[in-house]
Amino acid sequence: MLKITSRHSDWSGKTRAIVICPEYALLPNHTFPDAINEVTNVYVSLTNGDATSLLGFRPGRIIVTGESTGGNLAAALIVKLCMDRLIDTEGGLELSEKEDKPRVRLPDALMLCCAALNLSLELSPSRVIAHDAVLPSTLISTISNTYLGGISKTDPIASPFYAPDKILMRFPPTLLYASSEDPFLDDSVAFNKRLKSCGVECDLRAAQNMPHAYWGLGTAGFPEARKVQIECIQWMVQILFG
Repeated sequence: MLKITSRHSDWSGKTRAIVICPEYALLPNHTFPDAINEVTNVYVSLTNGDATSLLGFRPGRIIVTGESTGGNLAAALIVKLCMDRLIDTEGGLELSEKEDKPRVRLPDALMLCCAALNLSLELSPSRVIAHDAVLPSTLISTISNTYLGGISKTDPIASPFYAPDKILMRFPPTLLYASSEDPFLDDSVAFNKRLKSCGVECDLRAAQNMPHAYWGLGTAGFPEARKVQIECIQWMVQILFG
């Protein structure tokens, strides 16, 4: 498991929910699709009951979250579940009722921050003018090329932004966080627009003057990030308990 941070502890304590942080393969020793395959395996085990004896419980409502590359994997999980037909993308019935495949369901909600939704090297204003100390724009191409190798940068599992509408329309309620200083700002704006056009309940909120991947600053005394932390908790409570 990845290290549980103070943010995760805060989320768990305030929402009364269990936070699970799956460990997944990282660069430079692993490239696409190792990480998304591992994340998918964890999710399937949680939802089909395979992990029940290990955890001592079976999850009820599930919110999938991710920041930066974790945000890429969180969104890619939804795309992969649909494209690999682990759920039925048309009839509304899980394929396990018709085929010998794992019984899974989509999560109840998705919450992302500064997500790397588009690994193509297309330029956008935020990628050109952003001067983020955490993720310089020049680093994006290096990470994308190394992670994807010869895989198309518009592969919808690698870059969820390129998923077709019939997949995006299956997305659960989604909350996107971005930053005015983040190179991925325009990607979040465009993805939010696409989800809304597909009828998905989606909201985009942008923090001002925060660096890329700022969620962790919410418990470190940064007022703007702390405000976001409180908003995240309130949103999750609403999803979990109505």
